[in-house]
Amino acid sequence: MDCTPISLPELKAALANNQLAYYYQPKISLVTGKASGAEALLRWVKPDGTVVLPAEIIPLAEQTGFIHDIALAMFPKLVADLFIIHDIKETLTISFNLTALDFETPEMTDLIRAAVQGSQINPKRLQIELTEASILNSGNPAIRENLQALVDLGITLVMDDFGTGFSSIDTLSQWPFGVIKLDKGLISRMSENPKSTAIVQSSIRMAHQLGIDIVAEGIETQDIYDFLMQAGCSEAQGYWMGHPLPIAEYLAFIKKDSRWSGLPVGLIHIAQLDHIHWRKTLIDLVVNFTPDETDSKVKRVLTEMNHTQCRLGRWIYGHGQEFKGHTAFDQLEDPHRRLHAVGRMLLNAAKRSAPHNEISDLLRMLTKESSTLLQLLQELENQAVV
Repeated sequence: MDCTPISLPELKAALANNQLAYYYQPKISLVTGKASGAEALLRWVKPDGTVVLPAEIIPLAEQTGFIHDIALAMFPKLVADLFIIHDIKETLTISFNLTALDFETPEMTDLIRAAVQGSQINPKRLQIELTEASILNSGNPAIRENLQALVDLGITLVMDDFGTGFSSIDTLSQWPFGVIKLDKGLISRMSENPKSTAIVQSSIRMAHQLGIDIVAEGIETQDIYDFLMQAGCSEAQGYWMGHPLPIAEYLAFIKKDSRWSGLPVGLIHIAQLDHIHWRKTLIDLVVNFTPDETDSKVKRVLTEMNHTQCRLGRWIYGHGQEFKGHTAFDQLEDPHRRLHAVGRMLLNAAKRSAPHNEISDLLRMLTKESSTLLQLLQELENQAVV
């Protein structure tokens, strides 16, 4: 690796001479234990084989504004690589890094839109990583408009380096991010700092509540990988699973179809918490119901009366399918359907101001089905760890 300081003319020449390339660092699904995609990372590969890392390229490019020229020039190369990657495994999702500067004008948005509309890329398999700082440091309103246009196309925005800023949660509430990526510094400190561990666990839980995925980067040991899997993290990235690879080596990596982990037990625990939250929300609504209830809680509960739409239902018919074949999992569906049937009866009883004894009987039925579900989920957790 060459750490000699570089100049802007050298960087411009490297771009002009086609010496910049993407290396792909694997991402592993903590649900399936298999490769789920990669992050495309910029490299300058010199004619003598020397590789210049982003730490030597990006600061200079950002300071001079040349980063935008690089992004525009490299995107067609990314599209070409995606064609090859998806020929081998079309379900892989590739992320790449941009800055707020890239969205101050519509050029990048138009370039990506043209690739999507021309069927060159599947927007569901493309993610854009942005740091919170790059967004907050720019007051240009065009940025939000251009980013939203890409989200509307089906592309996912990833908040990079989550946990390093002071207002990450507030930014999440205001910008259309679909994934958060835990900062590698936070991950590396987990083994020595209980506070970092607590922050990681809380962030995973928060992401789940928001209905967005969470990626942890900087994983260098199996112990950290296993902890994150048990905690319910969505994806993992780090040297323990794979270093950034040239496209040819990444293709070979994909073809191996390796598996890194067992079953995602942490998601079972989250499923239990999701169910308890759903039950408490429903009971609170029924007990305190008034005829003119129109707030968002009522609308959410009504939507989640469909047994496939509550968080537990989405897990059962989604990631939970990884547990299919386990006796406890296979027995979940019937009590879950009955639970929702009782829930609908409770809501209807509340709407017509049913007598208290009728409400009480239905609440006891709800509790019975809920207890059955929780018992099965606990049995599943015990089965999965054996």
